Amino acid sequence: MDTFTELRELADDLTELGDNATAALVRQAIERFMAWKFEAGEKFLERAPKERRKHEHEPPRSPYFNTCVLTIT
Repeated sequence: MDTFTELRELADDLTELGDNATAALVRQAIERFMAWKFEAGEKFLERAPKERRKHEHEPPRSPYFNTCVLTIT
């Protein structure tokens, strides 16, 4: 199983546990990395700040956030 599949499963598990904020962050990290890998990702990364502003009103991060960030990096 590759890293992206594992991270997607992690995001799905977090969603099932009700931790939607951290699951969204994991999915965003996956998307950003995939965008970075491909030329088409330049346009995606240019839009990222606008998209980030749309999500500013999300619930606060869960205690599992730091663990997920460490897993991604």
